[in-house]
Amino acid sequence: MARLLIPIVALLASVTILVMGSGLMGTLVSTRLSLEAIDPQLKGLIMSAYYIGLVIGAQQGDWVIRRTGHIRAFAIFAAIATVAILLLGLHVDVWAWFALRVVIGFCLAGAYLVVESWLHARTENRTRGRVFSVYQFLAYLGLAAGQPLLNLYEPVTTELFMVVAALFALCLVPVALTRTGMPQDTPGHKRMKLRQVVTASPLAATVCVAAGLVSGAAFTLTPVFALRMGLDIAGVSLVMTSLILGGVVLQWPIGYFSDRFGRRTLMIVVGGGVALISLALVATIGAVPLWAILTLAGVFGGLAFTLYPLAVSHANDVLQPNDFVAVTAALLFLWGLGAVAGPILGGWAIALLGGPGLLAYMATIGALVALIALLLRRDTAEAREPFRTLTRTTPVIHHLDPRALPQTEGEAEEEARTQASDNPPSKGPHGHSPSSTEQRGQGGFGGTGPP
Repeated sequence: MARLLIPIVALLASVTILVMGSGLMGTLVSTRLSLEAIDPQLKGLIMSAYYIGLVIGAQQGDWVIRRTGHIRAFAIFAAIATVAILLLGLHVDVWAWFALRVVIGFCLAGAYLVVESWLHARTENRTRGRVFSVYQFLAYLGLAAGQPLLNLYEPVTTELFMVVAALFALCLVPVALTRTGMPQDTPGHKRMKLRQVVTASPLAATVCVAAGLVSGAAFTLTPVFALRMGLDIAGVSLVMTSLILGGVVLQWPIGYFSDRFGRRTLMIVVGGGVALISLALVATIGAVPLWAILTLAGVFGGLAFTLYPLAVSHANDVLQPNDFVAVTAALLFLWGLGAVAGPILGGWAIALLGGPGLLAYMATIGALVALIALLLRRDTAEAREPFRTLTRTTPVIHHLDPRALPQTEGEAEEEARTQASDNPPSKGPHGHSPSSTEQRGQGGFGGTGPP
């Protein structure tokens, strides 16, 4: 593993520092807005601006890379994001903050494009699964590590904005020092098959939008809810950390059960769980110890943040394997649309019902996911590939996913002939050899299957 990671350790270090800054920024901006006399609906609009920039940058940011090269493009994105976050700290203005949040989202998406395309170019097919898993782990780790930094200074001052800016600037250092050869170009964008996804798997498309609605609101408005429910800044950072770490811890068991019992079944369970935990959080705030609230927040994050990878896995089961990258690009776009709308709709819910309105909104989305998954019985398939956790950054990251490399018919036939000449195929319980699809379908989270 060390031999595998040493050539790309600088890239992984840069993205971890960048995600730390992004994680702190999201909680800081939300907390700061909660302390300002701004209409909750406008707060939701400001928070959604980041996802607008993220979606645009994921689709269009590669032209900067093609024009300047990877290292220069990364420096451009990081520098502009640093300036934008410093400007956020100077003065609170609704429309200025909206524009700056769009710029930051665009720049961070561009930075992710640089790192992910670089990793793609430096990774061999036989090792991409391990690199992919390490990247996913470090992304969640960085996001969680940024939350405790909220306790360093008061959110009403400029110091925390300077800390975020320092992290955005610091992420430049490992990339600037790396001796790893730059790729010649970014992976070509495959035309996303939006209509094909919606037609062939309306369940996957719907759940992706719902995942964006939940994730966008959870990341941006949870601090608003926590402050309104009487928690202090330290409590806010703990709730956000629990939310994110729960999303890491529950990925494996949910993926394991989805491989065994089907994606649709787990969507029903996860959607219903999101609704129940949301209602439980409303009842427990102020009535139970903080550790109980943190536990519920962790379970909520673990359920909510698996909706997107469940939808991607389900779409991959239903559609052709060769379409994985194009299909996933379409699903990421749908998730982005939901993430843009989530803070706005969640802000409306808070404006109407107060702090508990956010959880009422979450419960509604979770219940709708469970209901839709229950009703769409025709949209189902056997698990063809093992479940994998996924970050929601750019379409390029899905080139690293081992599911993006299905065998062609010619390769499969050649491999079958080779195996047949070396080792006679074993017979299954019905007297036939297991198909390549069945062989690929056996496995659990990250390619490690159940015993």
